[in-house]
Amino acid sequence: MKIKNISVFCGAHEGKNPIYAQEAKNIASLIAKEGINVVFGGGNVGLMKVVSDTALDNGVDALGISLKSLYELELSNPRLKEVVVADTLLERKDFFMKRSDAFIVLPGGVGSLDELAEIMASNQLGIINKPIGILNTAGYYDNLIAWMQKAVDEGFISDANYNELIISDSCEVLIEKIINQTRPSDDDWTNRLGL
Repeated sequence: MKIKNISVFCGAHEGKNPIYAQEAKNIASLIAKEGINVVFGGGNVGLMKVVSDTALDNGVDALGISLKSLYELELSNPRLKEVVVADTLLERKDFFMKRSDAFIVLPGGVGSLDELAEIMASNQLGIINKPIGILNTAGYYDNLIAWMQKAVDEGFISDANYNELIISDSCEVLIEKIINQTRPSDDDWTNRLGL
């Protein structure tokens, strides 16, 4: 399947280390270079603003998927052609899954972690079958990755489910692997559950 839209989950803040914004700009530039549109949380703040502005500056579309409570505060990027406004977090995540062919998680907070878990669980359960990657900028997700590996070792996450997660600290490597990943067959989700 050709990837036309990639969701980028990331923080509503830029973080304390300038490398987070630099790498957010880098990955959005690489996505645009491939002619792929960006789907993101809609915000005009933090890494979300960096990603959407960079995508737009490089000639691709950025689709914002906002939450009604945030949209009413006028926190959406005014440059966007389209903003989808969801009433609930569950509805918002459903829009992300329907409008995206792949997903990338950049440094962020609880929202980014929630979105990562939702996509991983949806892949695991066969609800979707789409690539997901983590950009581990400056080791930001080292502890989360260590927990996942512990969960695999203890039998709570299957090897198959963990191994289809693409993890890299390189924007170039991550984009290349997401674009070229061979996905398991749609009826192989029982293997990903470890059943």
